[in-house]
Amino acid sequence: MGLLDRFAGSPRRRFAQLALRVARRTPGVERAVYQPDDFAIAIHRTGATGPAHLYLSNVFRETAGASPAERRQQLERLIRLIAPLPEEDWEAVRAKLRPVLRPVTFGAAGPTGMRPPLSRPAMPHLRELVVIDTPEAMAYVSPDRLETWGVPVDEVFAVARENLAVIARGALDRPWRDGTAISILDDGDGYFTSLLLSPGWLSEVGERMGGPALAFVPDSNTLLVTPLPDTGAEQIYAAVEHSFGEAVRYLSPVGYVAGPDGRSVPYAPPPGHPHHRPARRADAVLALTEYSNQTEWLADQYAKAGVDVHVGSLIAVEPSGGGPVETIATWTDGVSTLLPRADSVAFARAGDGIDFRVPWRIAELEAGLCPEPLLAPARYRVETWPSADVLDGMRRHRLD
Repeated sequence: MGLLDRFAGSPRRRFAQLALRVARRTPGVERAVYQPDDFAIAIHRTGATGPAHLYLSNVFRETAGASPAERRQQLERLIRLIAPLPEEDWEAVRAKLRPVLRPVTFGAAGPTGMRPPLSRPAMPHLRELVVIDTPEAMAYVSPDRLETWGVPVDEVFAVARENLAVIARGALDRPWRDGTAISILDDGDGYFTSLLLSPGWLSEVGERMGGPALAFVPDSNTLLVTPLPDTGAEQIYAAVEHSFGEAVRYLSPVGYVAGPDGRSVPYAPPPGHPHHRPARRADAVLALTEYSNQTEWLADQYAKAGVDVHVGSLIAVEPSGGGPVETIATWTDGVSTLLPRADSVAFARAGDGIDFRVPWRIAELEAGLCPEPLLAPARYRVETWPSADVLDGMRRHRLD
């Protein structure tokens, strides 16, 4: 901490002090504590077994140009999200449950021992969470709430999906003109990006548009649906990637289509298809974003705990000749590493560089790679290189 930060107060510190004042004046909050290392406020609520945490980075950026009154109003709204809601009874709250899509690393970077919100896998690098919707705000459902309600996890997700089905039917009643792209901005009440979680919804939209539909959710408040184009997909993907990169509350640059069972799945045209390159690039951008977030947090946690392990970075290469983007993980001999899942694995020796590279599926099969428990996105713990026989077998599949 510098002298100016200590005596005058940096913008971040002044913002944290404002958040503290707002939190301490919120009904239902017994006390609030600033945690500078996390740029967060630990909020101790009446009757709760542990603190809830308000992470300030996003709202600090979002309100950078706002007036003091607007900043206070936004903080009050966010603190109400994690203050106790009046509906604690299961029967009273079940009609207010909604599923939402969030990046896989959402809610993971909290203090050690913090219980993240209730979630389950949805699509690659995305998870499904459940929130309680109220006229003023929404609150993520935590494991503690399930214990209070006395209901199983599956029932909570099932009820949230049932409520979403009603929203999905209403969304289908809007005009869906043949051959016309539609962009829907959510004011916080529509749960439009959640519609990708409603089985059959995207396929029915395609029927109304006159052909298969391609959907994008670059941030948590934007849904773009367009007829699957014959040409021009590169421009659509580029615009979505730009929106994704600019978003504070980003979601995904990937395009989604209705799968064979009606559920939304990433659009994955085969090699040689005119849409293959932009679709693969979008997959890689999302993977890079999520692994980058995870790498930074994990490295910090292991350093604090004194654990000697290298948290490997995911890198991406876009061939100059026009081929699709490829993601690569590096396995360095003699270095304990948590490998990110990638398209290929590069085997390297410290000081000597890359020896050879093979497709991920070959390394996974031949070396018996297994994901570490509880890490999302997935990582694989490796120490030294596999035996010479295994390496020789893999070299027969080398890519370089």
